[in-house]
Amino acid sequence: MLDFSFTPAEEEFRAGLRALALRELLPRYREGDASGTYPAAQIRCVIAFADDFWRGREAERTLVVSGITAEEVARGDFSCVLPSLGPALNREFLDAASPELRARWVPGLLAGDLVLGLCLTEAGAGSDMGAIQTRAERRGDVYVLNGEKTSVSFLNADVFYVFARTDPASSDWRGLSAFLVPRDTPGLSTEAYDDMGCRAVPRGILRLANVEVPADAMVGTHGEGFPMIRRFFDVNRAIIGLKCVGAALQTLDETIAHVKERVQFGAPLASYQGVAFPIAEAATVLELARWQCYRVLWMRARGIPCAVEGAMVKWWATKVAAEVIHQCLLLHGHRGYTKRLPIEQRLRDVIGWQIGDGAPQIQKLIIARSLFGKDFLPR
Repeated sequence: MLDFSFTPAEEEFRAGLRALALRELLPRYREGDASGTYPAAQIRCVIAFADDFWRGREAERTLVVSGITAEEVARGDFSCVLPSLGPALNREFLDAASPELRARWVPGLLAGDLVLGLCLTEAGAGSDMGAIQTRAERRGDVYVLNGEKTSVSFLNADVFYVFARTDPASSDWRGLSAFLVPRDTPGLSTEAYDDMGCRAVPRGILRLANVEVPADAMVGTHGEGFPMIRRFFDVNRAIIGLKCVGAALQTLDETIAHVKERVQFGAPLASYQGVAFPIAEAATVLELARWQCYRVLWMRARGIPCAVEGAMVKWWATKVAAEVIHQCLLLHGHRGYTKRLPIEQRLRDVIGWQIGDGAPQIQKLIIARSLFGKDFLPR
């Protein structure tokens, strides 16, 4: 028999985290966007709540709990989600790191005291990781890195997770390796973008000019960087879907309250089918997207392959979340278009994640290849 319910502990955690998000995070959300200030204190607040809640029952803090965290934190402050996700997701992300690397970096990352920046994308290598040109050359006990990474989220990172080509003879995804590179390493420089959304989390370019790191800074096995990170994509795509759905669900709740109170032509807006029916449709598609995201996390926790399902939720959940937020903005009238409400900001934030971790076209290609065979090349 299928069971689409959280455990009692998960439900208690969800309720408590939502209350915290609306009380502590939501009032600061627009301020962070306006000032471009990283929400470090708010992230530590979420982490402290979660650590305290799960203390003594760490085995219950599963990937599903990371999903709950993404959904509920996004209701308060979209920018706080990724650093707040907890041990389960960090195990996935840095699972292949050596015990020494984990001891150095993971405690600070889990506490919110340190920030990690993922460096995959390049000007000529987005979803096609095989086109990565950044090089890591072995010279005795060190690797020397040269190249330029673009679209680095968390450009304020204390340590960068850099993917580079360690096999000069390779020309595709084979021969890529990953390194943890501290921010203060000589030869690193950054350039920030001026993004339309997620402005509290700096994003931009990381340049590496003769950057030396010890050989033991490598994460995982030499030349196996792509298979290692690809395994993380499935989970991350479900997390992205849930944080976008969370932002949309909060916007929907605010819109329901608005149309029940707003009176036009002698009746509340909610009494008109033209208002009520789009809200009913929005609630339906968000509920479907939400549970499909949790299904991906459930599958991964049980060792069931979920690359296709991850691709499905990545393009679809972000799409319907953006559409719902847009519809809610319209239902708020001219005020929804202003910065007096957080709706326009949520729309800008969510749209960015339709691109991040693979645009819709890439996700549909993954799905199509599962249907037609791996050699399928649509034109």
